[in-house]
Amino acid sequence: MSKRNSVTCVKPSDPPFLKKLKERVGYKEGPSIDTKRERRPVDDVDPDLDDEKPVVVVLEAGDLTAEEAEMVIQSQVSDDEPSDGKIMFKKPTKRKDSTSPTDRQAKRLKEVDKSRRQQANSVRDSRLLSFGDDDDVC
Repeated sequence: MSKRNSVTCVKPSDPPFLKKLKERVGYKEGPSIDTKRERRPVDDVDPDLDDEKPVVVVLEAGDLTAEEAEMVIQSQVSDDEPSDGKIMFKKPTKRKDSTSPTDRQAKRLKEVDKSRRQQANSVRDSRLLSFGDDDDVC
C-alpha cells in the first residue's frame, strides 16, 4: 500500500469556548462530506399536492368548476401521450397575419422621423454664420 492512499484528514475538535457559544446559540453543524454522499429516498408518491394546485374560482354561471377543470387537465394529459408509444409531431397552427399593420405603422413612423430630421437640418443650416463676399459691402 502506497503512502498516498493512507493519507487521511483528522478534523480537530472545537475549543471549549466555541463549544459553549455554539450550545448557547443552538448552532447546528452544516452538511459534511459524508452527509452529502448519502443516498436519500426518492419521494414520488404525489408530486402535486392539493395545496399546491391552483385555486378554481367560479364567478359566473358559465365558468368551469373544480371538477370540470380536473377533467380538462386529465384530457389534456391523455391527448399529449400517444396511445402506441410512438412520437407524434403536430403541424404548427398558423397565426393571423398581424405583421402587416405594424409594418405600415413602422413605415409611417420612419417617414415622419425623416421629415423631422430634414426640418431640423434646414433650421441648423440657416443659423450658421456665412463668411461670404456679400457681407463685405461698405
